Amino acid sequence: MFRRNKHFNKAKLEHKLYLARENPEPVFDLSECYIRDIPSGVYSLCKVFLKESLRLEDNCLTSLSEGGQLKDLQLLKILNISNNSFTSLPDDIFLLNNLRELYMHNNQIKKLPNAICKLVNLKILDVSNNVLKSLPENIGHLVNLVYLNLLGNKQLRFLPKSICNAQRIMTLEANSENFVYPPSSVVKTGAESILRYICSDVGIPYSPEKEADIPPSESPGTEDVTDHFQQQRMQEFLEIERHNEVLHKQEFELANTSRANRDKLLAVLVEQQNQFESELTRIQQEKEIDRFRLIEQLQEAENNADIAIKKLLALNREPLTQLLERERQEEERLVTAINRYNEALRKDDILSAMEDILEQEAEKFKEFVQSRVETSKTILQLESDTGSKLLEVLQAQDEHKAELIIKLKEDSDLQRVAVGTLLERGDARSWGLLQQVKLVEAQLAALTHIEMDRKKLKLDRHMNDLAEKRINLSILLIDLLEQQKKRRNQLLSTLQTMELSNEDTIEDFWLKQYQRLLDKLPKGLSQAQKNIDINLAQILLMNGVILNTLQMMTY
Repeated sequence: MFRRNKHFNKAKLEHKLYLARENPEPVFDLSECYIRDIPSGVYSLCKVFLKESLRLEDNCLTSLSEGGQLKDLQLLKILNISNNSFTSLPDDIFLLNNLRELYMHNNQIKKLPNAICKLVNLKILDVSNNVLKSLPENIGHLVNLVYLNLLGNKQLRFLPKSICNAQRIMTLEANSENFVYPPSSVVKTGAESILRYICSDVGIPYSPEKEADIPPSESPGTEDVTDHFQQQRMQEFLEIERHNEVLHKQEFELANTSRANRDKLLAVLVEQQNQFESELTRIQQEKEIDRFRLIEQLQEAENNADIAIKKLLALNREPLTQLLERERQEEERLVTAINRYNEALRKDDILSAMEDILEQEAEKFKEFVQSRVETSKTILQLESDTGSKLLEVLQAQDEHKAELIIKLKEDSDLQRVAVGTLLERGDARSWGLLQQVKLVEAQLAALTHIEMDRKKLKLDRHMNDLAEKRINLSILLIDLLEQQKKRRNQLLSTLQTMELSNEDTIEDFWLKQYQRLLDKLPKGLSQAQKNIDINLAQILLMNGVILNTLQMMTY
């Protein structure tokens, strides 16, 4: 924590910490930094760098506990904590056993610890301008004390009698008007009178020993101490200035070196940035090209789908009345032809053909019975009883072919089912509707893929158009399925008409009708319907080729 300009004081503290480590002088100066706590590790630095003086004056300190362990200050000879906010000293202050000078003036100290009396090497003790009310009783143990300043402690009225043992005191300053013991008149006359008075009162002789290194004429009065501090500060200031000059030169050289390195680094970074931007531009261009290609492909697929949908819709708009009329006429001609047909029957061939077609239908029934029950229902399901019989017969057909032929000869229901299957297989309208359903389903699948690709590319602009196309195709698919259903009903009606026209006296009626339809069916048509390519069928259907062919076949 700092007062005044925080950043300035912090910089000043860091600078002084740097000087304390680099300066060979035995002074660790942290004065006038306005710190509230002593930086951690200061005491260890004093020990490592053999510092003999620690200056902490002119700060905001309240404790000595933050700087480390006081035992690390055993080499310390001078400690200055004046002009701070101390109210007391720690009890382990005695660990500074080599201390010679202790300056504590201008604080808020109320009482000195008894441990201070163990600093037997102390020569200068300045506790002026505090709030002391008394001194430790054993203050006389400071036998080497030369200078004692008690000024400014207005509540101090007594001196301990043990002070008579510190007969080397040459200067003792105190506010004489407040004293009770010794009397103020004695205190006014100075240190010698005070010591003589107390020694006389205690009953010991007063024989002051002259300090060898501090002659009486040179006793450290207040002015001498001030001059001493000023000279010391001047020396330290000059030393700091010299060190700053050297430091500035080093910083200037370091700045030039850093500038050169920075210029080189900037050049390398600029070159790398240019390469990176070039590579990034190339990658972006490639991505844009790929994106445009994909968009073109999607657009082409949409156009093709749109054309196919339009053609399907155009084909579906053709009136169905004409086709229905043609189919009805064809059914009438078929019924008439059946009634007129009296040719001889080729039983063996017809039975073999019926067996083949029933086998084929059984295979188809097994493949699609689970996936598309509704769309794969044919005339084979005309009656539930007949369907059950057919399924039982088809499951055992490999083992009982002979029995199947016999049953075909005798069972008119099976014969009728075979005739219905051949009638549906040869019906061009049913086949055409089936192809249209497949084409619409394929277009719906294509629209689904297009929508998925557009979502991946986040192209939402034409999604409504695709949804509208999907709706149109769904409506068309429903209509085609309805037409398939109607066509199946018409074929069932044809079978019923044929059955009603059957006379009980006519033998092998259904076998003869099967032979009639087989002879009328163009050769290879059934196989061609199976083998025709799906894409070719879709193209022919979209271009109207299949539709025209169906119309011709109907006629």
